Amino acid sequence: MVALVKVFKTLFLTAYLILILFIVTSAPAKAQTESRSNLTIEMLQEKTANLTQQDGRDTIDLSNYAIDLSHLDSEFFDQFYQLINKTINRASNPININFSNSIFQGDLQLNRLGLDTSLVEGTLSSLLTSKEKEQINQYYSVNKNLISRANIFRGNLYFDNAVFTGKVDSSNSIFLNPIAAKSIDFQGIVNFKQTIFGQDIDFSQTTFHKNADWSQSSFLSKVKFSQVEFLGNTKFNDSQFEAVSEFIQTTFTQLADFTRTVFIQVVDFSQATFRDRVIFAKDKFLDAIIFNNSSFEKTVTFRDIYLNSQLNLQDAHLLNRLDFSNAFFTPKAIINASGLAFDTTEAQIIGQSGTIGKFINVDRLQGNKTVLQNLIHNFRSLEQITDANYLEYQQEQLREQQISDRLTKTSGEKILTWGWISLIPQWLCLNLLLLLGDYGTNINLIFSIGIIIIAWFSLLFWIIDRYRPNISQPIIPGKYETIVMLTSFLTVTIFTMINIIVISNQPWLTIVSIIIVSLPIPVLITSLIYRNGRFHQLLNITYFVEDSSCREFRLLLGRLPIMPRFPFYRDRFMPIIWEKRWSWLNYYNLSLNNIFKIGFNDIRLRDRHLPGLVSTLVWYQWCLGVLYIVLLLWTLSRTIPGLNLLLYF
Repeated sequence: MVALVKVFKTLFLTAYLILILFIVTSAPAKAQTESRSNLTIEMLQEKTANLTQQDGRDTIDLSNYAIDLSHLDSEFFDQFYQLINKTINRASNPININFSNSIFQGDLQLNRLGLDTSLVEGTLSSLLTSKEKEQINQYYSVNKNLISRANIFRGNLYFDNAVFTGKVDSSNSIFLNPIAAKSIDFQGIVNFKQTIFGQDIDFSQTTFHKNADWSQSSFLSKVKFSQVEFLGNTKFNDSQFEAVSEFIQTTFTQLADFTRTVFIQVVDFSQATFRDRVIFAKDKFLDAIIFNNSSFEKTVTFRDIYLNSQLNLQDAHLLNRLDFSNAFFTPKAIINASGLAFDTTEAQIIGQSGTIGKFINVDRLQGNKTVLQNLIHNFRSLEQITDANYLEYQQEQLREQQISDRLTKTSGEKILTWGWISLIPQWLCLNLLLLLGDYGTNINLIFSIGIIIIAWFSLLFWIIDRYRPNISQPIIPGKYETIVMLTSFLTVTIFTMINIIVISNQPWLTIVSIIIVSLPIPVLITSLIYRNGRFHQLLNITYFVEDSSCREFRLLLGRLPIMPRFPFYRDRFMPIIWEKRWSWLNYYNLSLNNIFKIGFNDIRLRDRHLPGLVSTLVWYQWCLGVLYIVLLLWTLSRTIPGLNLLLYF
């Protein structure tokens, strides 16, 4: 029995404490509600007759009232608009209205508060000052959504902490001064269609419970919709934002429509949440658009947009499709995807093949390996191989930068350690792959490099074989052959160099790499040949022989640059012809065989009385050709869908 009494006392004490806590917490809200007295006609007459001062301007102070506009046939409903308009339209100077912390029951026709006037040139109301007329004409001239008649409100509006239980209609209006509207509770439909906001507006921390329509409006100064909740459909289509716009930490629960909207300055959607579709189709972004740490739960449409700056998706979360189809990107445009998370299997980025990948950028490799892999997988799954390869090239560029930083920023005691030294071959190989083919993504660059090497070695082979002045019977090519050979070499080299400059991301470094690979050793060998002289048998015969059994286009992947030893095959090889006008093409054929492993005839080195330096030069090009053909086939397999499987078989 004693235990039961103790339990009862404990329950009673707990209930008592909960009751006290409820009373204490509800007291401010109750006091706040009770502090709003009902606005009557007499009070309204007093407020309009006795103006207060706010921000240095006469103000109708209607704050902290309960304003009942729910009865359309009541006397108060008619007097509300008449008394306010009578006061503000009689004054020569703009008059503010303060509705802060008030509750509106029923619909508020905000576009009835102000000066109703035609906007046709020369018909503006005489009540407006010359400065205001100039201001309106300027708005009217830049507004793409022209309206012939509007309600003009000349003063400031204050709606902080107000509550609207019904519809708010402010369509076809012009606000010449700022609107302060923080922490508003819009419980009904909001209509600001075809409205011009001449000064700053601030709707931060506001809740829109139903549809909000801002379509065909112009925001000519700073706009704040930070920490706003749009619980219904939201329309900003066909609007124009001429100053900085903030939608920071804003939640769009249903459709957000920004179709054909123009953003002239920065628009910030940082930490915004889009729970339904968001449409930016046919928009123009002349400055940055920011989605840092934002979340997209449904489809995001950027179709046909014009992007002239950065579209920042850093650390954003993508759960569905992000569509950039038919988007136009200027040279200044960039899509920052650093930290972008693909949070579902449905998440993907769509864009014009061969274009979208060039504008996606990640600023560093650390922390973005998964991002890059997701992006690469995204475009490979869409068979947009060019875009996937471009992102893989960007990934390897970042890896090269990471290795370079480790090499250059290592402390003194760690230099020349095994870990530091092992980075050098990685850095060299990676740089060569980046410079000599954009890491297997630029087939045009690969072919251009091959053509230059073919032309260069063809010239060297021709000089060594056809120019032997220091022998008993000098061999010197004719004038025609010399002109043709030099002209062909210069023509091929110049045009190919121009092509490399156009298509390469780092053309001059690429050209330097080609020179390092193909110039020092061949020039050294050639200079030694002429410095040491040639003292051997068969001085007056070519160093090269051809397979005379047939002439056809051949694939020579397994061919070595020397004659076979078996007599039956030796009989098929004969010295190349010197006397014909087309004989200079033999040297191009030999170089083509060594690099591309294809040719119209099988030309090799003779095997008797062959100077070692001549053999070394040919073998050097042949070894370069092996490395080149591996790089070429690797690049082809990465740039042509399905070719990797064909090469495997």
